[in-house]
Amino acid sequence: MPGNHPSPTVPRLTLHSQLGDLALLWPWVETLAATYAIPADTLFAMQLCLEEALSNVIRHGYRDRPDETLTVDCVPDGNNQLVLTVEDQAPPFDPLAAPEAEDPSSIEELKPGGRGIRLLRKFAGSLAYRRLPGGNRLTMRFAIAP
Repeated sequence: MPGNHPSPTVPRLTLHSQLGDLALLWPWVETLAATYAIPADTLFAMQLCLEEALSNVIRHGYRDRPDETLTVDCVPDGNNQLVLTVEDQAPPFDPLAAPEAEDPSSIEELKPGGRGIRLLRKFAGSLAYRRLPGGNRLTMRFAIAP
């Protein structure tokens, strides 16, 4: 019967806490695109949000600990959305509770930091954070075509 077949699944992506491992992200996202027929604009949003979230965990959560791991899972939710889940074992940090940086009035006043959550809020359909025993979970939802 149509609609009763199991959803395709993409294996979990596991990265080490090194910025160089972010190179593994694009092939994984391309696999998602092929598996779930993700539109180009949604694919761009997913890639952007994942790069932001993962690079922040590596740079700020793990700091000088290059042998830690991060995982990313993707599952369809049955409502034409993909749910991407990033998990780490870094110290507690709720990105949704972090203050956003104010917009500078000039380029000279522009300071790094605080803009990533704004990016996530703009490009993800929804965001959720949960503290885990010994880690963090960030969940992002993205609408895909029916």
